[in-house]
Amino acid sequence: MEVGLYGNTHGQSYRDETNMFLHHTPAEQMDPLRVAQTAERAGIHSIWYPDHVCMPYDSESHHTANVSGQRAYQRRHNMLDAAVVMGAVAVQTTTIKLATSVLIAPYRHPLSDARQFMTVDRLSGGRLMLGVGVGWMVEEFDAVGIDYEERNRRTEECIQIYKASWTGDLASFEGTYYSFRDVSQDPKPVQQNPHPPIVFGGNTIRGARRAARFCDGLYPLFLDSYTEAGRYAHLQDEVRRELEAQGRSPSDFLMLCAATARITDASDPASQANPRQTCTGTGEQIVEDLAALADAGFSMAVCMLECPSGELSEQLDQIERFGAEVIPEAKKLKPAGDWKPVT
Repeated sequence: MEVGLYGNTHGQSYRDETNMFLHHTPAEQMDPLRVAQTAERAGIHSIWYPDHVCMPYDSESHHTANVSGQRAYQRRHNMLDAAVVMGAVAVQTTTIKLATSVLIAPYRHPLSDARQFMTVDRLSGGRLMLGVGVGWMVEEFDAVGIDYEERNRRTEECIQIYKASWTGDLASFEGTYYSFRDVSQDPKPVQQNPHPPIVFGGNTIRGARRAARFCDGLYPLFLDSYTEAGRYAHLQDEVRRELEAQGRSPSDFLMLCAATARITDASDPASQANPRQTCTGTGEQIVEDLAALADAGFSMAVCMLECPSGELSEQLDQIERFGAEVIPEAKKLKPAGDWKPVT
């Protein structure tokens, strides 16, 4: 099993017993290049960068992690752009893969996104993994002038356009929201098997179907404080049914997930708590939780490392401790099922 890192370019995360929050973090406390280089040395598989265009000052929308309705982001919130950061990280690293968690597809024209992320794949020598989602913040959709109710169908068209742009000699598309004919999108990505992997971020039956129909993997979230590793078994069943209907095999489909995590000493109250928050505690305890996720079929857990202080030093310490105490043991875990292993 592999361990990924949820990028801190929207701030450092922290939790209470129910909700997930993000600090409004000074840009110098993000330092994505240093974080990426530290993560690469620690043996982390990939870094997954979040995506927003703007932050509405007033919002009644809540992050999908917070079923209570509590707002995860602050009213004024520092956010670095995913594609720009990934381009910079690409030329300052050599092996770590670069991903989005997740690109909110309807916010921008898909031809523009296709070119930006082709560029990331080129600059990184073929290390792009594109996570795609439909979005959740109504007020942000209003700000960019896109109807929130159209987000699902727009996303499906966007994914098809990414693939057409990355694989065809000339790209053409005729849909409800986008229409063009014989346009050049060159050069193509480095990855041509047949294109960089696209995984769909979603926790719903509809999202599982969309992943199987249009994408190369599913990427659900375990971001709440206490989770059961088998929570999304019904989504995996739905993916299997949809893949079978298309004549596709699970062995060609990735099953990934994201989870909050924090490594602590054995004497820390977080390690001694009962119940204990998911992927929180000593290295051994976190490996136990990762083993449960592997038994549930997941070949990678992207960890959103909790850093209550909001300081970069805490983020770097968490990454280094994961590299020393968690990742070597996690790599020994064999995911259950016949899903495609992440590479």
